[in-house]
This record gives sequence, C-alpha cells and structure tokens, in this order.
Amino acid sequence: MKELRVFHGVCEIAGQAYYSVKGLIYNGIKASHMVLRNKTFNYGYGISLNIYRKNWYLYPFYLLKICFYELKILREHNVFHFHAGSTMLLNHDLWLLKLLGKKIFVEFHGSELRDYADAEKVNPYILTEDYTAGLEKRKKTAAKICRYADGVLLHDDELIPHLPATARNIFVVPLKVDLERFTPCYVPVEKEKICIVHAPSNRKVKGSDQIIEAVESLKQKYDLDFILVENKTQKEARQIYKKADIIVDQVRLGTYGVFAIEGMALGKPVITYISDGMKDCLPEELPLVSANPDTVQEVLERLIKDGRLRHEIGVAGSEYVKKYHDCRKNAKALCEVYTGEIGPIRGREAFMHAAAQEIYG
Repeated sequence: MKELRVFHGVCEIAGQAYYSVKGLIYNGIKASHMVLRNKTFNYGYGISLNIYRKNWYLYPFYLLKICFYELKILREHNVFHFHAGSTMLLNHDLWLLKLLGKKIFVEFHGSELRDYADAEKVNPYILTEDYTAGLEKRKKTAAKICRYADGVLLHDDELIPHLPATARNIFVVPLKVDLERFTPCYVPVEKEKICIVHAPSNRKVKGSDQIIEAVESLKQKYDLDFILVENKTQKEARQIYKKADIIVDQVRLGTYGVFAIEGMALGKPVITYISDGMKDCLPEELPLVSANPDTVQEVLERLIKDGRLRHEIGVAGSEYVKKYHDCRKNAKALCEVYTGEIGPIRGREAFMHAAAQEIYG
C-alpha cells in the first residue's frame, strides 16, 4: 500500500478518534480528524463542522459545507476510519469511497451497535430500557457500513455478538489514552477520611442509584467523603479525580471504558463491573475491582478498610494502562490493521499484541 494518509471521523466517542490520530502522528503517519459537531465531554478534535440538527434553516449551507469537506478529505486521504457507524454523508458516500479505491474501516463503541435485549442474556445487570427505540435502524446502519468496510474494529470482545452478519475482518485494538495527560497521584496507605468519587455520564446505565445507596449505607459506619461529578469540564473533573481514594465507574455494563482507564492512569483503585464472560477475554492481570449492584457495598467496604490494598491496586492500575492503553502503542497496531500486516485478532491475544508494540522517544 502507498504511504498511509488516514482520516478519522465523523464523530468523537470518549476521545478514541482524537487519541488514535495523536498516536498515528507520533508514529510518523499522516492523519487528521474531523467531527460534524463538538459534543460534551469533548476530548479534542482536528476540525469541527459545527453542524447541528436543530438549526434546520441552515441545512442548505450545511450540505454545501459537507460536500466541500468531503471532496477535500477524498483528495487528501487513502484510509478512512469511521467511528460509531457514520460517514460524512450518513453512509451515502460509501460506494464512492469504494469506487475510488479507498480503504474503509469502522470502529464501534457501544450503544450504536449493542442489542441490549441480547446483552441481558449474558449479563443480567445490564439495563435494556431506553435503548429499544431505533434498534432496527441502528442494525441496518451497522450492516450497511460493515458491508463496505475492509475491517471492523472493537475495543474488546464484548460487542462481537452484536455485530451484523456483514461484518468481516474483525480486529480488537484496546482503548487508547494519552499518557502525557496523566501523572499518577497514588493514594496514601493511611487516610482517616476516605474520598469516594463517582462520575456518571448516564446514571441508569452506570448503576448510580445502587452506588449512591451503598455509599450512604457505609457512611453510617465510616467517615467518608462522597463526590458525585456531573456537569463539570474535563479540567475541573480531573482535579476532583486526583483527590479520590476510590473511584467507582459503573456496576452494570460488564466491561470497562475510558473513564476507568483514566482513573487507573491517575493511580487510583477503580471499581467497575467485569462480567464472567469478559474476564477470559481481558489480560489476566487486570487490576480493576469488579462489583455489580448486589456486591458494590461489600467491595467498597473492603477497600475502605484496607489502605494498603487501595494503594497496591492503584499502582498496578497505572502500570496496566502504560502496558495496554498507550495511544502511541495502539496506533502502531492500527497501522498493521490498515496495511494488512496482521490478520483478524481478538480477545487476550489482541491485548498482548498491542502491549508488544515498541515506541521510541
């Protein structure tokens, strides 16, 4: 294949497009990033077209803007990496990309693909309500882009059962973060008042009610400071995370995401639910503390009582993120996917492959 010129777009999910592009550029690859609109919890982007559906009177202008940038990126790139199953022209341009000989990859992140009714069969704690609307449309969209895609990327094996039949060449590349943004703040072994932090992007999905109930019950026995982080900028939220002795991510989903990784990168012990089925697909040394709605109080109490355990888990978490989630390493794994140097890979093997990538500088 000719020199890689990679485009990431057109939406941002938990910084994964941004971190991918940053890692690719670090490794000497020409890469750019564009989003249709800048959303909350933004992790950064190259260009935002600032297109918002509520501004219906601007639709003609929006169409002209999209077409202009579509032609621009077609001319400048030969690899197109789309996130969450959507392209510049809502998947109506896939045929054109193929006609022009472009490589197409699609990366799925979660709710745009997951059939929650099916997920409930293997994970009884996941919530199915509020996600049935539009399911058939989402399935059709995923099936269409997978039909054109040269490869499908996932963060771990959790979404594999939800892929459409048209999906082929499935690659697991672990989630990515920029380690330069994180300096570990390890928790002290001795601490009189324990600070517990929970930052739900969606209270129902994360199981926030059960987490809050567990903390309130434990307050009857222990001197605790509980901080619920909502409606904060990233900068404000990160300052709070640094103060945490325990971070509780979620107790329902069955796998871990970017917030859990960020907590580990800061050297904090992180509680998040890992389903039995996922444990065999992730590295054996995974230092996350698993808890579901039935066990979260018990797990919290164990960490509250054992300062040395909190500290050791935090140190192990920081090392784990360096090994498996460095955006510079995982971008090298992406390059192998783009060029065909590696075949489809998943499970624990995919994590070990990413960890084995060498970076310099």
